[in-house]
Amino acid sequence: MRILLADDAKNIVLVLKMSLEKAGYQVLVSRDGLTALEIAQIEKPDLILLDILMPKMNGFLVLEALKDDPQTNEIPVVFISAKAEEKDIERAKSLGVNDYLIKPIKQKDLLAVVEKNLGGGNVDE
Repeated sequence: MRILLADDAKNIVLVLKMSLEKAGYQVLVSRDGLTALEIAQIEKPDLILLDILMPKMNGFLVLEALKDDPQTNEIPVVFISAKAEEKDIERAKSLGVNDYLIKPIKQKDLLAVVEKNLGGGNVDE
């Protein structure tokens, strides 16, 4: 299964990518929102892990664009963000986010949310 990881923080990308690959997932990486949207439209990943605060296009705008596109609106999206305020979480939910992880993210929490949003399928599919 393929996961798109979109975050502009290099250290977070490295840690999360390593954890996901170790668990058997194929990971696509984007360092900005616009590229994340383009990758999602072309590659149609099974899940998107999306930061909110990114250059070129923030995560809220990426999520809106994904949900407005029939080609990508069924892809589950999980926000990974340091933004822990209730208003941000509520906005994300109103836009259709599937889950919300607050940084720093523990590996077990990451993998549990990934498995939940992929329907517990085989990671090697």
